[in-house]
Amino acid sequence: MLEARRRITSLSDKTWVFAHIQTDGKGRRGRVWIDPRGNFACTCVFFPKTAIDKFALSSFTAALSLYDSLDYFGQSKANISIKWPNDILLNEKKVAGILLETIALGQNKAALSIGFGVNLLSYPETSELEENAFSPTSFLAETGITLDPIDLLKNLALNFSKYEGTLKAKGFSELRNILLSRIHKLGDQIVVKTTNATFNGRFLDINLDGHLILKTGRTTRSIAAADVYFE
Repeated sequence: MLEARRRITSLSDKTWVFAHIQTDGKGRRGRVWIDPRGNFACTCVFFPKTAIDKFALSSFTAALSLYDSLDYFGQSKANISIKWPNDILLNEKKVAGILLETIALGQNKAALSIGFGVNLLSYPETSELEENAFSPTSFLAETGITLDPIDLLKNLALNFSKYEGTLKAKGFSELRNILLSRIHKLGDQIVVKTTNATFNGRFLDINLDGHLILKTGRTTRSIAAADVYFE
């Protein structure tokens, strides 16, 4: 994503920046993300013609796109799900993460940068992870399949264009039904940690803004961004 930001003024719409090796990547909340050769690290940069407050919906087009690609290459050899808002799980272990970054360009213009990181061959040691994080895994470990990163890139780009086209033409409601069928632990008790508070409750829904709807006692909360953990 840093390389995409550096090149932003020379990029055209829906440019994909691919890295064979990533040594200075980042995850959510500035966490370190490193990808050795054989894993997948890329960034898609585009210039949405929509309000900036709607940019976050592209996290779901990204997640749905990556879900489809891993399902296609995985040949139904692993159970895939999306951990809200945009991590991908294989057999309830984390195999991929997606990160969105808005880049201001001046005069009320902005670009959206979406970073994809997938553990195709290797994955971090458990000791490197934060407390309560999902156990990591790789696509190879769960499916027995060695996936070429360039093949994944080509398929992912096609899927992303498809879902972004649907979002633009029909709105998030069209994608929401697909998303709800793929979301991990919908209806279950979860722990949600925002920057200011921690809530325990039942994962009720995802609304038309992409927010997680959480039932805590008699209160229903709409949560735009948070880390989610499962009991």
